[in-house]
Amino acid sequence: MNQHDIDNNGYIVKLKRHFTFRNHLCLVFELLSYNLYDLLRNTNFRGVSLNLTRKFALQLLSALLFLSQPELNVLHCDLKPENILLVNPKRSAIKIVDFGSSCQIGQRLYQYIQSRFYRSPEVLLGIPYDMAIDMWSLGCILVEMHTGEPLFSGTNEYDQMMKIVEVLGMPPTHILEQGTKTKRFFDRLPDNTWIPKKSKERRYRAPGTRKLHDVLGVDAGGPGGRRVGEPNHSVSDYVKFKELVQQMLEYDPKRRILPFNALQASFFKRTYDETSIINHPSSATTTAAVATNILLTNTNNNGTNNVNSLLQQNNSLMTNHSNIPLSSNLNSNGSPNLDPKHNNLHPAISEARKVTNKTNHLHINGRE
Repeated sequence: MNQHDIDNNGYIVKLKRHFTFRNHLCLVFELLSYNLYDLLRNTNFRGVSLNLTRKFALQLLSALLFLSQPELNVLHCDLKPENILLVNPKRSAIKIVDFGSSCQIGQRLYQYIQSRFYRSPEVLLGIPYDMAIDMWSLGCILVEMHTGEPLFSGTNEYDQMMKIVEVLGMPPTHILEQGTKTKRFFDRLPDNTWIPKKSKERRYRAPGTRKLHDVLGVDAGGPGGRRVGEPNHSVSDYVKFKELVQQMLEYDPKRRILPFNALQASFFKRTYDETSIINHPSSATTTAAVATNILLTNTNNNGTNNVNSLLQQNNSLMTNHSNIPLSSNLNSNGSPNLDPKHNNLHPAISEARKVTNKTNHLHINGRE
């Protein structure tokens, strides 16, 4: 991957060298900073602004676009906040790390992939998967970065699927009929319709009754009304964000939005925030100009997506972003404020975030 990213436009961690030590393969990567879960913890799990969420989305979509190039066709298979690292603790530039579960199209190695909160319906249902699974994970991540809470925080695979159904409604029949594990989650009625399998442990809301609109607080001032009156958190901004996330969380992987199309979403038409421009007026004109150009469709004479051109434009835009401070809520050494008063987890994720080290492998309870 690094050989295809000579201009450093792919937002992928750089492998510096590798060697063998006592029959162990050792990999040396570039030094990066804190991960996005650390950043969420620094907000006391209240989430980052819509503007910062937008900056992260732009970079992560560019990374997925880079990985989707025909000469790569790489599935990450484990996108989550813990695997997205800040390049600098005071800036918004990020890179994706941990390709330990990754594979290429046609060379799928594992059935059990993706951390549970970010696991796609096709993986849960036992349907052959492709690069669309990473787009699903990204949709979940973006909501979590802004709200501070996982969108689907299942304690097991059944609970995970039911929490997806609460928000998105029932999966299409043709998707359910493809799954080898569908009957773990759904019952088929005599008229060939499907309903959620009932649980003895807990009751769930009716399918589709926990609206994404309400989770995001589209017309209520953001999640929990916490963004009322903040610049660039208007109803229009939230509608654009919700529309993009909905396309990322499409049940049918064939209809799920592609990275190239997602980068042209209306959500990215505003790519800088007013607060940053006040503090960095010299960058305002340049950033706005690049933001206007980035949304142009890049095609060659045959109508093929010009991936490299779009990546270069995105990188130009994010170069401006990386010079904008990430947050004023940092310690004097530039690290996120991880003092005990910021370490109280939201009840929905307190157990899921406990870390245990087993057989030299790091597990996140509830997120494996």
